[in-house]
Amino acid sequence: MACDRCADLCVRYAIRSPRELRKAIQIAAENIADRTLVEVVPDDHCVFVPFVELAKSAAWDDYVEYHFRCMHCNEAFWLHAETYHGSGGNWEPRDSASVRKNINN
Repeated sequence: MACDRCADLCVRYAIRSPRELRKAIQIAAENIADRTLVEVVPDDHCVFVPFVELAKSAAWDDYVEYHFRCMHCNEAFWLHAETYHGSGGNWEPRDSASVRKNINN
C-alpha cells in the first residue's frame, strides 16, 4: 500500500520515446535525491549502466530495467524499456493493484 510520499508515483507511465524515458529517469532520480525512493539491484540484474550514471545523462543500453522501493512504505516500482527496437516500456508499481492511473503520452 503506497504512502503519502510515493502515492503520486503509483502510475503506469507509458514510455514510447527517448523523451519519455528521460522524463521517467529524471523523476526517479529526483525521488532518490529527496529520499522517497531507493534503488534495489536484483540478483539477476541484466543492465550494465548503473542508475546513478544513467541519471547523469549517460547513454542507456538496448534494454533499460531498474527497480526501486519507497523508503517509507516499501512500495516497489519498476522502470523498464526496450530502447533498441523502440518497443518502449513503462514506469509502474510492481504490484499492478497499486496503479492509480494510466498515463499514455
